[in-house]
Amino acid sequence: MPHVGGQKYKILAEYQILMQESDENHQINAVEMTRRLEAKGISAERKTVYKDIDTLIEAGIDVVKGEKGYYIGSRIFELAELKLLVDAVGASKFISRKKTKELVEKITELASIDDATQLKRQVVVPEKAGTENEKIFYSIDVIYQCLDNDKKMSFKYQEWTLTKEMKPRHGGKIYKVSPAFLLRNDENYYLVAFDDESQEIRHYRVDKMVAAEMLSEDRTGTDERKALNPQEYAKQHVSMFAGEERVVTIRFKKNLIGVVLDKFGSEIDIRLDGEDYVKARISVAISPQLYGWLVGIGATIAYPEAEAEKYKDYVQGIFK
Repeated sequence: MPHVGGQKYKILAEYQILMQESDENHQINAVEMTRRLEAKGISAERKTVYKDIDTLIEAGIDVVKGEKGYYIGSRIFELAELKLLVDAVGASKFISRKKTKELVEKITELASIDDATQLKRQVVVPEKAGTENEKIFYSIDVIYQCLDNDKKMSFKYQEWTLTKEMKPRHGGKIYKVSPAFLLRNDENYYLVAFDDESQEIRHYRVDKMVAAEMLSEDRTGTDERKALNPQEYAKQHVSMFAGEERVVTIRFKKNLIGVVLDKFGSEIDIRLDGEDYVKARISVAISPQLYGWLVGIGATIAYPEAEAEKYKDYVQGIFK
């Protein structure tokens, strides 16, 4: 066959066509394949298409020969898995509406032609009241660079004002931290890190970071970071607000056992307290957010007495 334009890319184009346009209900025969290739400016003959298909099969691509042509038999992701990915992206508050649409489009391209149509029908990109910080992915990239290279990072941290604007906290203060890990909690993305200034473990909403940079300094707080357990950290920090970590016993109605186990994990110690109540021993950061959560489910702090009194004062303060 004469050497004509596009021949170097022909087999790659055939693979892309099969991936994007074929499935069991949309089989592509050799004649149709040549037409699709010609539409891309690539000349082809039926006999070379057969050879190319054989080459793809030899390379491990699951190309199936059906009654009406060829199609991709199996893909990296099943439709149910792609639906989960689409739903997860749509439900993530830290991803802007614009970026959500872009990611959903990319995920849809991984599906077969019928599955892609089904995905597009079911996808509803919700209005998001959260951040529109398009630089969150850049910040995440910087964090991973710091973790890979054992380096500190710096950033400015934003907060909402009464005029409903996001402005840098503390007049544009530069935060310098040693990243420990990234954590998804309460529908947001957090960086847990060792803070240079306070010499403590702190956490920061990634979508509120701006001007993130990797520094040349090596990470510090090695012992503090090694002592962290991501799962335990998430359970102890209700709504990811900081506070002094204590072991407390809470008391709540028996029918709320599922709510408590979902929040703090199935490893916590629990015991019946009478016929209708349960007591649970939990390790948690004491904060107004914890108190608010306990009020929400009608729970009390039973022990230690000092923490029980603080919680009572909090509730009485609400009434006042």
